[in-house]
Amino acid sequence: MGLFSLLVLVAAAAAPAAKASDPCTLATTATWVSSSIAHACELSVPFNQTRSLAVMDSVLKALPYYSLETWFERSPNPLIPHAVDLRSLLQDVQHTAAQGGMGGYQTDWDFNIAVSEAFNREQDGHTSFVASCTQSFSWNLPFSIASLADSPSNQTTYPVFLANYDFPNQNRSGLEEYFQGLNVSVREFDGARILSIDGVEAGPYLLDLAANSSIYDGLQGAYETLDPRYMRLMSRYSADTDSGLFTQELGKFAQRMFYPGSDSVTVEVLLANGTSQLLTVPWAASFVGADLSFCSDISGETRRRGLLRQPSRYQRRKAVVAPDTQAEIRTKQHTPVHPNYVQPNLTSFGHFLTLDIYQLQEHKHVGVVYLEQFEPPAQHDYQTYSDGISKTIHSGLVELKKAGVRHILLDVSGNRGGFISTGALALRTLWPKDRYPGFPAVFRVSDLIRREAECASEQNNSDSEYFFGNYLSGRNERLTSNAQFMDPPVKQIVNGIPDAYSHPILDNFDSIAKTFDEPPFADGDYVIVSNGICASTCSIFTSYLFQKHGVRSAVFGAQAEKFEFDGGIKGSEITSLDDILSELDTADLADDPAAPQALPVSASLTLNFRNAIPYEDETEDKILEFVWEQGTKGYQYTKEMFNNPERVWEFVAGEFFG
Repeated sequence: MGLFSLLVLVAAAAAPAAKASDPCTLATTATWVSSSIAHACELSVPFNQTRSLAVMDSVLKALPYYSLETWFERSPNPLIPHAVDLRSLLQDVQHTAAQGGMGGYQTDWDFNIAVSEAFNREQDGHTSFVASCTQSFSWNLPFSIASLADSPSNQTTYPVFLANYDFPNQNRSGLEEYFQGLNVSVREFDGARILSIDGVEAGPYLLDLAANSSIYDGLQGAYETLDPRYMRLMSRYSADTDSGLFTQELGKFAQRMFYPGSDSVTVEVLLANGTSQLLTVPWAASFVGADLSFCSDISGETRRRGLLRQPSRYQRRKAVVAPDTQAEIRTKQHTPVHPNYVQPNLTSFGHFLTLDIYQLQEHKHVGVVYLEQFEPPAQHDYQTYSDGISKTIHSGLVELKKAGVRHILLDVSGNRGGFISTGALALRTLWPKDRYPGFPAVFRVSDLIRREAECASEQNNSDSEYFFGNYLSGRNERLTSNAQFMDPPVKQIVNGIPDAYSHPILDNFDSIAKTFDEPPFADGDYVIVSNGICASTCSIFTSYLFQKHGVRSAVFGAQAEKFEFDGGIKGSEITSLDDILSELDTADLADDPAAPQALPVSASLTLNFRNAIPYEDETEDKILEFVWEQGTKGYQYTKEMFNNPERVWEFVAGEFFG
């Protein structure tokens, strides 16, 4: 065995001395620094007991809005092995924070990470707590990993080392120069098989890393089943919503949102001559926060004033998993432009932000609709986005039919969700005769939530999530009173725990215009293409395709015999603490003893807000979250396919349509 260790004195290679009392100056003045320097900045903020207990009080009071709390204490789906008592985990954090002397948390980072990890144990994607002071750096390696097989039908995969400097549309200017300054070279190992990681056989190591998906390893679970968590570690093709171009994802193994738990990674690679070599590669960090006030106190009144007069909460409802990427890393003027080998070389029949439509070259009777997500970049408003998606899908399918296309691949690989109504709009375009393009849903109900609904009714407030007039009954009739909605609530026993929910409701999508009078293609002419990373609105979209129309699927990258085309959260909607507080302000309930308060720090708290109800058995107390949906065919990526969506589509077209 050859031995080649890249051990460096990273602190000495960074900018010279900063004051020991100001570690964040050193961590933020250069674009790239060592992970130890960045983490020292994170740990420099002392634990504040008063502030931390205020955070815990608000977080615990927000839990009644979490519709999956009692469901996730014991999952009926064996492929989602949940036994998580979130309330108890948070109460444990609260108890530790309340201890005096040396019994509490050592730093502010330690406390906030503990809260994040408690929520992360749910791995439901919609539900998380992230404080800015734990997510102000991006943690990067100069190599990624791809899980590849010798052929698509071969289920034996192996991890491959990928130097990732040249991945197109990845904003990491100066990273290669940084590692060159440390005498760290990775390009020569590009394409080598990885035998072990940190002394553990690579395959089991990666599966264990995905299974745990611990905040303390720098990872959020975000997807319930193992396959999508595993695939998120891997490099894979995707699209950049800002540029409108395809890209190669770095994968969560190579780029993490939290401190990765160590300052280097040691991998053993198999060389072309049959020998192996050890590489020890340090993590590099880049500050992505807005400024150095990321751990400062925030006045509750300041936070509350910022919540008032927001756009309609009802109109901008989302079901979306937190993004894989953070704020952009600071770039230099000479940022190189790498050739985009991921971009399909096909005739485009439509492009709009997160949507691409193509006709295949080798299988000209097959078209592709690639849905990267159902939410636009931040600078685009909802109405313009929805109108653009509708027009582009309609015109694209019309032109594809004129060009002789008879079958459609719907690629949702990596789709993390988005606007609920945009997903419904896409469904109604494909099946214009379907009255309701989605699933019934229920809200969780507490006494405080019931009073919010009463207030919305009294004010006739259609901007409120709790206004009965926004919803339809199961018979597609508009609700006329709270008695049809949640007053009284429907009592239910979940995992032996008494709980309460609203009556099942349907969202009112009547305003979504039909663009076709008849379905443009038959049910059997569609095939879903997925890598299992499909959540929220995406899972509602694909589950509807499967349950209502029997649409088949090709799933890539599954690590088990069973594979699912949508392995992410299937909750019906996400809400945030900010939206909860805004609703409470509107209802004049902000000072109610049961009401959560604005957090005293910069942080985000999101919760799964509604449970979707499956069509397969609406008479039983089931939720879509635990409905297992088997993919039609399972495949693995090869070295020719993992970064080439065009090859993937041609392969699937041949498999399903000849």
